[in-house]
Amino acid sequence: MKFGRDSLVLAACLAIVTSPAFACDIGSAAAAIASIGQKIQAGRIKRIDVLKISDRLLASIPISPEHFSSYASERKTLVLAERDATELAAAVKALAPARLSYQPDLRWQLVFVDDAGNKPHTIFFSKRYVQGRGRAGYVDGNMCAFSAAAIGSPALVKWLLKRL
Repeated sequence: MKFGRDSLVLAACLAIVTSPAFACDIGSAAAAIASIGQKIQAGRIKRIDVLKISDRLLASIPISPEHFSSYASERKTLVLAERDATELAAAVKALAPARLSYQPDLRWQLVFVDDAGNKPHTIFFSKRYVQGRGRAGYVDGNMCAFSAAAIGSPALVKWLLKRL
């Protein structure tokens, strides 16, 4: 009986340590960010589907990518004009992923859609806090912090706020 309980506790601890919610591969996230920027500049990304959850929604646990669509209350599509591509690509490339030790409470989902209708990349951003909105999230499944000034939101969030 004791062996079974100890094994269960060990398995639970290993699951927490190796959980994808706390995994961060900065190299993969940086490669995905570079790929998104290149695809935007090359004109292969044609639109961004934006799903939002109100910052006022109080959830008992942080909203994760797996549960995001069930909470989303606002959906918009931004069709990219050629004049926006350079500014958007620069804003994406400025994200600079860093390690994150907690699971962010997500409020924005950006799905990048190419000219064939494929969805090659997804970025999630955290809710608004005193220090700014979108300072943590996920890039193609990699949980990251997004470095920016000491206070404020990443350039991509600011770019989106101007257009929504």
